[in-house]
Amino acid sequence: MTHHLDDASCIFAFSKDNAPVMTVPSGAIVCIRTVDCYNDTLRADNDPRGEAPVKEKSGGNPATGPIFVEGAEPGDTLKCEILSIKCADYGTMRIRPGVGYMGDLVTAKTVRAIPINGSFASLDGVTVPVDPMIGVIGVAPAGDPVDCETPGEHGGNMDTRHIREGSTLYLPVSTEGALFAVGDVHAQMGDGEVGVCGLECAADVTVRLSVIKGRKEEWPVLLDQGCFYTIASAETLDKAGKLAANAMHAFLLSRAGIENNHLIMLESLVCDLEVSQVVDPLITARMKLRPNVLNVEF
Repeated sequence: MTHHLDDASCIFAFSKDNAPVMTVPSGAIVCIRTVDCYNDTLRADNDPRGEAPVKEKSGGNPATGPIFVEGAEPGDTLKCEILSIKCADYGTMRIRPGVGYMGDLVTAKTVRAIPINGSFASLDGVTVPVDPMIGVIGVAPAGDPVDCETPGEHGGNMDTRHIREGSTLYLPVSTEGALFAVGDVHAQMGDGEVGVCGLECAADVTVRLSVIKGRKEEWPVLLDQGCFYTIASAETLDKAGKLAANAMHAFLLSRAGIENNHLIMLESLVCDLEVSQVVDPLITARMKLRPNVLNVEF
């Protein structure tokens, strides 16, 4: 049985006080309709989609949900298997002077509506392969609400391109039911998201949500194509990188059976520190364990 959740139920902050709009058992499959990061309200000049709808609620990077997962409690992990991502027919991009990593080079606000034709999109005659990924995905934090534009230990706006179809994301649970939500799908995005946006689109995201009892990492952990990633965010790239590296060390130290100092040597050989995004209120980095090196599981 697949549960279905439409995009009428969006949050603009992850919070333990958000009322769940759906309750599912552990192991449930849910197909979730998401809006784009502009809440589907941004249109380019002569946009083929016509006028943008007027919506009462507004904010950045809305996420559909939250979903209450039965059995999830603080100290557990929510295992989110991303089974499929089906993008809408059009994506939107917007850049503005002074906004984002490359904002100093932008000469004027520019908005583009870009058709998504199955496996590719086209921008100024350049064919770009479509590789959908999820920008915002997470659970409620233990403390104060965190807006959907900001990443953190709970997940949120991590803008990590490896969070895609076929991957599995492990989120630390800090409140009863986890209160899972997802949004901000990109049909394509480069590491860094240097132009402050990916190919932003609405989408149908199908996930399987399962509770892992009594085990919790400090930061989200991702498994994609045989590689484990630890994902962390902070005010600077240096801090985010250190947190991601520390998270990978803690993850492996509890699983690999290798002495601390020797493990650090090994990490220096087979782990790669990578950038997810540099444009959100906090910067996100990830540490990757290369495949087929250590036989570890979550």
